[in-house]
Amino acid sequence: MDSTESVAPSSPSETQAKTSATRRSGVSMSVVNFALDFVLLLLMVVIGLVSAVIRFVFPAPTKADGWKIWGRTYDDWSDFQFGVICTLALAVLVHVMLHWKWVCSVLTAQILRTRHRIDESAQTIYGVGLLIVLLHVILIGVIVAKYSVVKPAG
Repeated sequence: MDSTESVAPSSPSETQAKTSATRRSGVSMSVVNFALDFVLLLLMVVIGLVSAVIRFVFPAPTKADGWKIWGRTYDDWSDFQFGVICTLALAVLVHVMLHWKWVCSVLTAQILRTRHRIDESAQTIYGVGLLIVLLHVILIGVIVAKYSVVKPAG
């Protein structure tokens, strides 16, 4: 659902500003959202393909030394998979950012059932804060994993 379609503009000037912004750039937000959704779909297909190759075609990682598929080793495929996952995460972040006003509107009106609407500056602060918290959760998980690694005996 397009964020411009799901939340009614608060004033006629806001509607006019959105319309003139679309005219200036020449690309509607619907086209931008469609393109982003298409990229997300392609990235999901690539992740599925690469993950299936790594999981079902290659031997176990401990036995995959020297094996190649289409000229690429297990490590090459694994590095590519990580890159695609990072690209997907970035695309999802952009997708959520484009729909952030809609997310906040649904959260306040449908889930919290409050009449008070959060202004756009507060929505931005909440979004940045949420992003910072999520990045810290990932960082803490990586740090904990780094210090939990057990080397084999010998």
